[in-house]
Amino acid sequence: MRTYPFEPFQGRLSDEVLRMVVDEPVSRVRLPDGRPCWLVLGYEQVCTVLGDPRFARFGNGPSGTVAACPNGSGSRTLRSDGPDHAALRRVAARAFAPRTVEGYRPRVQSLTDRLLDAMAARGRPADLMTALVKPLPVLVICELLGVPAADETRFGEWASAILSVTAFDSPAGRAAQAALDRYFMDLVAARRADPGDDLVSAWLTTHLTAPEIADLAATVLRGGREINSIASGLRTLFEHPDQLALLRADPSRLPGAVEEMLRYSVHSNMFRVQTALEDVSLAGVRISAGDCVMALPAAANRDPRQFAEPDVFDIGRSPNPHLSQGYGAHFCLGGALGRMEIEVAIGSLLSRFPGLAPAVAVTDIAWRNERFNAGMAAFPVTW
Repeated sequence: MRTYPFEPFQGRLSDEVLRMVVDEPVSRVRLPDGRPCWLVLGYEQVCTVLGDPRFARFGNGPSGTVAACPNGSGSRTLRSDGPDHAALRRVAARAFAPRTVEGYRPRVQSLTDRLLDAMAARGRPADLMTALVKPLPVLVICELLGVPAADETRFGEWASAILSVTAFDSPAGRAAQAALDRYFMDLVAARRADPGDDLVSAWLTTHLTAPEIADLAATVLRGGREINSIASGLRTLFEHPDQLALLRADPSRLPGAVEEMLRYSVHSNMFRVQTALEDVSLAGVRISAGDCVMALPAAANRDPRQFAEPDVFDIGRSPNPHLSQGYGAHFCLGGALGRMEIEVAIGSLLSRFPGLAPAVAVTDIAWRNERFNAGMAAFPVTW
């Protein structure tokens, strides 16, 4: 039985995975911690796993720990399914509806301009990860939640421990989760005493309890802490100069280009671990109740049964029903916000720095792989 991942993640799908999308859309693998699991790669099958109530997002399998949330995170937002999840999501989703998100665009643009001003002042070459990719999402999320941006360092340390890929239940991960929970419980208490113009204050006017609000805030912060797709999308543009030229010539193509970047670029090694609640047949393979099932949306995005010429990067691709932001009831809560941040970031970079280019060969860019949400360690650029 093969162990997944089959090779170190470098922001790309391996040739083996691309082959399996067609030849073995459902196969048996072993996770790094030794647990057997079904690896699901085909588009239709990934949609089933993510959207069918016969699969639980989290739950117990035969070992008692199958599909457990890493490091004991108690997030109700992440762990729940069915009516509980739907009720909580309805409250949270109001702040992230597309129309509401558009109202945030001027502020996101202002934060982006400020970061790019600082990058230009420091001179070239610059590390795009530290100059823009890492700080922008944190500044946006912290502002929406009413969290001091100065606390970002602590959040980074906590998130690294919570999302460690080396251990699903480490003491450091549990301690970090507890610290994050305490932080947001304190913030909820502070906003109850002195409400502000932020999401935590707004959620206090709903039926949510203080622990639920704290949990939701922690989930939003973890989910929006880093938009790796800004860097991976820009890297993909650099690798396809014809498409970059099209975008530079017609910036109105940017929304479609962002969707294609999300489909084509593998911006995370995150996978979705589910548990089968009953016997299910996928692609002719029998999955038994209690089995661990791992869906890989990035692989589904390359399924030729869904996408014509899936290995071609085409910013004009339409329709483009990629699964990079999930599917079904657990579609990414901040999906619209993330897409808007990518649009603003990449659009601003291309207009502000017409000669923007990698300062090193793309193949020489180093990657960090210690977390589920892996990404580039640095992205040196010049102009």
